[in-house]
Amino acid sequence: MSRVEQVIIASGIPGAGKSTWIRRNTNPYMTEVFSADDFFHDKNGRYQFDPAKLSDAHSSCLRNFTLRLLHLNNCAGNSCRITLVVDNTNTSAWEIAPYYSLSQAFSIPVKIVRIIVAPETAFPRNIHGVNKEMIQKMAERINEKPLPAFWNVEEVNAGE
Repeated sequence: MSRVEQVIIASGIPGAGKSTWIRRNTNPYMTEVFSADDFFHDKNGRYQFDPAKLSDAHSSCLRNFTLRLLHLNNCAGNSCRITLVVDNTNTSAWEIAPYYSLSQAFSIPVKIVRIIVAPETAFPRNIHGVNKEMIQKMAERINEKPLPAFWNVEEVNAGE
């Protein structure tokens, strides 16, 4: 039996409010967040995004998530009972599938929290400098390709 209470996979365009939703809806003392963004923080905590290293960042995020699952699976006691959160854009099924499948393989309840917001609202809120056109394309990808019906998805309207 795994010690992880649940896995939450945040999904939404840049500026949708994924990180804000996570801060407001999870217990910071009982939650660990995994994000490709972590890869771009230097040892002084400065964020230095490099689009050429995005693939490496996502690989690192998945690797860290997997290693944590393995560690927690062997953990003893209630102090190990935590929620793991994946905080990436996760705009398509292929991005979500590895995290979802790993969670299921460890018999951990998993849900996708899809944060819905208009691209016009998200653009000025996005902190990564993603341009309007890319945010629009990501929003279209979310709308054009629904996630599998058997996945546990909760939609949250982030409003205006």
